[in-house]
Amino acid sequence: MTKKKQRETRLWQFDPSVFQPGPKASMLERFILRNARSIGKHGLYALAFAYPIILVTLGVVFGGLVFWTSLVGSMALFWLVIKRAGYSGNFASWDMGYKSFLGLGAAFGIYAALIYGLIHIGLWVVPIFGGILIIALVLGIKIKSNQ
Repeated sequence: MTKKKQRETRLWQFDPSVFQPGPKASMLERFILRNARSIGKHGLYALAFAYPIILVTLGVVFGGLVFWTSLVGSMALFWLVIKRAGYSGNFASWDMGYKSFLGLGAAFGIYAALIYGLIHIGLWVVPIFGGILIIALVLGIKIKSNQ
């Protein structure tokens, strides 16, 4: 019989320093900072849910200029916070090519045309756009299958 190599740490062994009590919290930490963190967390949740409503309401009440400037300003603020907080490395591999970017712009144009058509032409726009999408799907499948 060969003797098995004994592991350094067994499952039933533990570090007793983990169970030592930490330093006692000061009065500032117990009464002010704990409540401020709780209020800040709930306030952040409320802002996250209220942001789209506030943005659209600004656009409806004050017009498109205020909406677009608020949207661009808030996107710049998000970018700045993500950059300064050090989370920009998480998005480093999200390379977006020119084709994807142009496709995003084309998708926005198609959506805007659909909404404009619904407002001015009426429900006839739905079958027209449905037909266009079916034709694009058939042509896309045909082109991809020939490659």
